[in-house]
Amino acid sequence: MSLIDLGVLQVEPTDQCNLRCTMCAPHYEGWETVHAIPKGNLSVDLWEQILKGFVQDDIRFDHIIFQWLGDPLVHPRALDIMLMAAKTMQGRVQYLRLDSNCILLNEKRVQALCSMAVTYSVPILLVCTLDAHTPQVYEDVKGARQLLRVRKNIHTLLRTRKKYGERCLLNVQIQFVVQQGNAHECHSFLHYWRFIFDDYGGLWHDELMFKRLSVGGGSKGQAQADQLYEESIHGTGIRHKEYGNLHVLCWKQRPWQNDDQHQEERKPCPGLWLTPVIRHDGSLMMCCADLGGTLQLGSLKSHRFSQLWFGKEANRHRKNHMEGIFTDACLHCGGINWYTLTDEVVAHVDDRSAELLLDPE
Repeated sequence: MSLIDLGVLQVEPTDQCNLRCTMCAPHYEGWETVHAIPKGNLSVDLWEQILKGFVQDDIRFDHIIFQWLGDPLVHPRALDIMLMAAKTMQGRVQYLRLDSNCILLNEKRVQALCSMAVTYSVPILLVCTLDAHTPQVYEDVKGARQLLRVRKNIHTLLRTRKKYGERCLLNVQIQFVVQQGNAHECHSFLHYWRFIFDDYGGLWHDELMFKRLSVGGGSKGQAQADQLYEESIHGTGIRHKEYGNLHVLCWKQRPWQNDDQHQEERKPCPGLWLTPVIRHDGSLMMCCADLGGTLQLGSLKSHRFSQLWFGKEANRHRKNHMEGIFTDACLHCGGINWYTLTDEVVAHVDDRSAELLLDPE
């Protein structure tokens, strides 16, 4: 098994969004560009080319996430992009994940998603980002009065999935990011969705996820966000718990090494090894926190994934991290460590650096 088997590929179908969430600066503040390039959609033809390269080079991932700095369903062919991955990456990924606010999850797309989950052997995880229990709070934290529409769409999905039965390899996660403006709704949110899944769940591994807010990748204000999370979740008795096949999940650990109240020794960030990102224009990035594109490795229009991800530029960044040198987007980042570097990974970087003649004589 290659090391990339352990990684998670993030694919951005589009950087356009139909909400203005307060926690998302690019869309809340109305940035004209998100990545310092024109907003746009991933080309279906380019995605097909990228997938062929994965097969030719035997590239495998733990799973693929479809989403970055936009809502995937804004892309008119978002589910075609997922379908292509479901066909091509069977046996090469554990599952496919789609993150969406579900405003545009209409009945046609519900049918397409369920049909995909029945037809192919790759399970699907749909992550529905709601962050509110009442319409007013939803509007306050997400910038639009769309909660009732979103609930209707999710109910339709759950009913349709139930009709397909256990053949439908589609699990659902309903997500709540705790922040100022919605923290008081955590319990109401939990109780509402718990009873919905009592009716529509049972055969699947579904989840309610309570997440802590990331403030600038663990920068000033992170400690306050962490405190609010602790008070609103753990302080009120919400815990990891199973209600049948519905799993309530709470983020217990702080993924950040540094913020305004925590200072720890910086460690190499596993993201440079384990979380490649494909931007909507086909650029391969090393980190999902790098909005400015300073860790861009090149374009997948003209290079294969393996050429860039295992190439000199990528390994140079990794060696810098291992030597305690943090530059570009990493310089002021709090250190978003979703994964842990193993001795095996470190040894692999040293071996690969020698092959690429990056080590000193």
